[in-house]
Amino acid sequence: MLVEWVRRLRGPRANQDELLPEAVERVVAATDSRLALLPGYRKVLMPGMRKTLEYVASLGDRLPGVVDLSLLSFTLDRRLGLFFSSPVSLLGVLLASAELKEYFSCASNGDEACALLLMQRTDTLRFGMVNEGGEIRSDVAQTVVSFDRHRLILPCETMEDVRQKIPGRGLDVLTGVIARRLASMEKERGDLECELMRIKMRLASLAHPGAVMIDAMPGGDVLPESRSELVKLRDRLSERLAEVKAASEMGGVLELVAHMLQHPEDYFRVERTALHLDRMGVMQPAGDRGGQEEGESATEICQEEVMVGSEPVVSRVVMPVHVSRAAIAELERRVADGN
Repeated sequence: MLVEWVRRLRGPRANQDELLPEAVERVVAATDSRLALLPGYRKVLMPGMRKTLEYVASLGDRLPGVVDLSLLSFTLDRRLGLFFSSPVSLLGVLLASAELKEYFSCASNGDEACALLLMQRTDTLRFGMVNEGGEIRSDVAQTVVSFDRHRLILPCETMEDVRQKIPGRGLDVLTGVIARRLASMEKERGDLECELMRIKMRLASLAHPGAVMIDAMPGGDVLPESRSELVKLRDRLSERLAEVKAASEMGGVLELVAHMLQHPEDYFRVERTALHLDRMGVMQPAGDRGGQEEGESATEICQEEVMVGSEPVVSRVVMPVHVSRAAIAELERRVADGN
């Protein structure tokens, strides 16, 4: 991870001009080490690297308030009842966190930790009943919000320590996005070459009707039967392959990495969103209690959206949390007692 490097960058005496080359080298090593063979690659990547670092340095300033993960909070804080199905579910997440386990295994870290809780948010449309001015209406469209795929990351002694690590984590995420984009481009190139070989074999078989040719090439779609349609498909795929080849050559890869570093917000962004949910997870309009019990508060979350080009957006809810050894032990006793 680049956490330590970003901490140095944010330090009061850090010299960015000296540290930027090191950051470029780390990104190159994590994406495509062949870029280091290109003359002037640092000069090309340096402006985007500077912009990316400025961007990730601001990520830790956007988080909502800290949520306490304990049996008492599960009883008093309605948000935990939305995030977890039961105290057993909460305990399972805490025990499954390798990072939290490693943190508490070190005696010098103490008995308490602050961390980030990541969750997958899912919105489901359903039809239910609502009370509007004393009148019950049925078959009303409602959005039900649920949370799953929980993960605990970046456990630290204080929340300020967590915020110091967030830029490094953000840089890791963006670097991973770049690496996946390059791998996807390489895969597309291979798939196109394979498909064009299939078309070439099919055209050859049409030119020699008496010959028996077996298509053993891996392929998904069934190829057209007519020669004219095959030629059209071949020309279209050949044009796309030429584009992908140009982009997947070292010069094209360098240009793509530079572009992604120059526009980090297009591939990784954090938005703070206020949600208003009743106890069943049904989304309510802002300012409208929607039949909620008196005193029930809205759930404010920080939504992290990782964007990879035109692919579907992957969204994760991020909540700062606090947990202690004592809270985990109490949850374990509760589960053992079967209550």
